[in-house]
Amino acid sequence: MVQHEPETFRKKRSFLNNDQRKIIAQLLIKNSCGGKLKSGTVIWLASKYSVSIDVIYRIWKQVSQTGDASHKRTKNCGRKRVAVDIEKVRDISLAKRSTLQSLAFALGISKTALFKFVKDGTLRRHSNALKPQMKDSNMKDRLRFCLSMLEETSLPHDPEFKSMHNIVHIDEKWFYMTKKSANYYLLENEDEPYRTCKNKFFIGKVMFLVAVARPRFDDGDKEIFSGKIGVFPLVQKVAAKRSSINRASGTLETKPITSITKEVSRNFLINKVLPAIKEKWPREHAMETIYIQQDNAPCHVSIDDEEFRKAASEGGFDIRLSCQPPNS
Repeated sequence: MVQHEPETFRKKRSFLNNDQRKIIAQLLIKNSCGGKLKSGTVIWLASKYSVSIDVIYRIWKQVSQTGDASHKRTKNCGRKRVAVDIEKVRDISLAKRSTLQSLAFALGISKTALFKFVKDGTLRRHSNALKPQMKDSNMKDRLRFCLSMLEETSLPHDPEFKSMHNIVHIDEKWFYMTKKSANYYLLENEDEPYRTCKNKFFIGKVMFLVAVARPRFDDGDKEIFSGKIGVFPLVQKVAAKRSSINRASGTLETKPITSITKEVSRNFLINKVLPAIKEKWPREHAMETIYIQQDNAPCHVSIDDEEFRKAASEGGFDIRLSCQPPNS
């Protein structure tokens, strides 16, 4: 008959926190005389806190030497950090710093180790946009333009900006008819939409011209003018050349204007923007000079265009064109 030896279970060592270690230190000091512990004190404390007598002796030695019974786990525990000279990032080209993966490979560390520097703020993510390349003359023009927005009577001691209530800002932007890929939220049993296009690399687009000014309020903060002049799509009516199942030949269709020229800009300024300004501008401020501010796009009308001046002066209005500095 084979007799099996009883299994022995190794008891897990108890870990004493700082509060328990301080209490033990106080009891050790209380039960000591001339730097020597009384007989039975160590065994009693080891039994009370379920630790070995070596732990109690180490606490007594630490208290005798430093006066502090705190453990060292807080300051010296866990895996040591990998030494990384983060200043090497300055010597790495920007092309290799666009992603964490490429930067970590250049530094010779893991992506996780690099992310710790992002988390503690040593590294930061920066989104960089291209800026217009300006000459000295461009910067002078910009400064001159900014100074023109100051009230002359407030210079030079107490400069103040003009109210700019009489400036109408216009700008154009292209909008595509649709996108190559779009996200939708559908019901569980709903059919997925089927979108088609003749060529996904040549999706139709429309340009919109927007005119807006500063809103005006009365003394009671009630809006008397919203500043919204209008949004005008740059489209034209074109007669259909051929018949189809949808319409007969000669039917007028709305088509986007794909080539924006000075003639197109002048036409929309005279026939769309000017009538909208004259209609919506507050009557009590109709006699002031109104400036239409535009950028320096090649398709824009010059500030001394005769056709525009003639149309702008109709109805007793004084509407003029102004341009922003180049490369702005």
